[in-house]
Amino acid sequence: MIEQIYLAFILIGITIAAVVAALWFQARKASRINLGLIRLNEQHNFDTPIFLEHAWPLLEQAGLLGLNWRLDWFGIVKQGSYGRHVNASTYKEIEVAEMKLTMNFYQRDNRGEQRYFEETLIATFLLLLRTDMLIKANAIDATFAHMSKLNLFLQHDMKNIAQFIQLMADQLASVPPGKEAQVLSHLRRAAPLIRNRADRIVNTLTAGSNPDEPLREIHLHEVLTGLCELYEMDAQIEGDALIHAAGTTIDTALDNILKNYHDASVREEISKPLMVIAIATHAQQVSITIEASNGASAPAPERLFEPFWSSDAAGLGIGLYQAKQMLEMQGGSLQVIQDSVTPLRFNIIFPIRA
Repeated sequence: MIEQIYLAFILIGITIAAVVAALWFQARKASRINLGLIRLNEQHNFDTPIFLEHAWPLLEQAGLLGLNWRLDWFGIVKQGSYGRHVNASTYKEIEVAEMKLTMNFYQRDNRGEQRYFEETLIATFLLLLRTDMLIKANAIDATFAHMSKLNLFLQHDMKNIAQFIQLMADQLASVPPGKEAQVLSHLRRAAPLIRNRADRIVNTLTAGSNPDEPLREIHLHEVLTGLCELYEMDAQIEGDALIHAAGTTIDTALDNILKNYHDASVREEISKPLMVIAIATHAQQVSITIEASNGASAPAPERLFEPFWSSDAAGLGIGLYQAKQMLEMQGGSLQVIQDSVTPLRFNIIFPIRA
């Protein structure tokens, strides 16, 4: 009797071990195929149409009989059919933005663990496809957002150029007799700044984005003096530095900052603000501090870099945001300080060689 019980226990143990071994083997196989799908997706750069075309061999290894899919890819329909279309199919659908994928999976009449492993594989496959489509949708949204920001920057630059022209026209219209040479000299110094901005707009419109500019030598004292003269502001500039950077980057950033002072003084009817500017070099960086000793204060300095916020009803609210973005893209930084003791002050840190 005891021997029979022992024999029964041995048979039960062998059966359990065999079942565990079979399940372990199937789980390893399913895990290997799931990992293969993930790697295949990465290999094809998360491209939904290409992934669909190459995934069937792995799905077939998992035991699926057939697959039929139809992909509406931004209005273009693509289809694929693999294996045998027998037995009842499992219908699945994924729709993300302008992409829609419908699939029919044909499975064996399996029950138990094999059916479970197949359902897990299908779920993994669907998750990868949905992720690919979301990546594509997010990439498109990001591109449109970038283009929208680019268009706003262009609109802001064109507005500045129009205001430059208005300012020059006003200066030419009010030239006192005998001062023509002085005004002409002023316009000659201002013209390169306007030309740089116009070149930037033309390059952006023709190339789709602002191309990488070659680095050139820039004397900061000269650039700041020209901008202050352009906006008819007195300037007290201490120090100088020679940097190597893309001209439109530093010119546009400094222009946006000084124009912010100019517009504020016009609103508050300050005839000629005095700009106090300090330039200093530290190791491989140059610092520029800009403030107006008798200029207007900012009503909300903590919002100066906020896109689309402006204290001027006619302003776009992106000038200082654009300046900060351009400086940071070249390895620099822009900060603003205003408290009860000091006036509104901008601090720029920029590399000697961008």
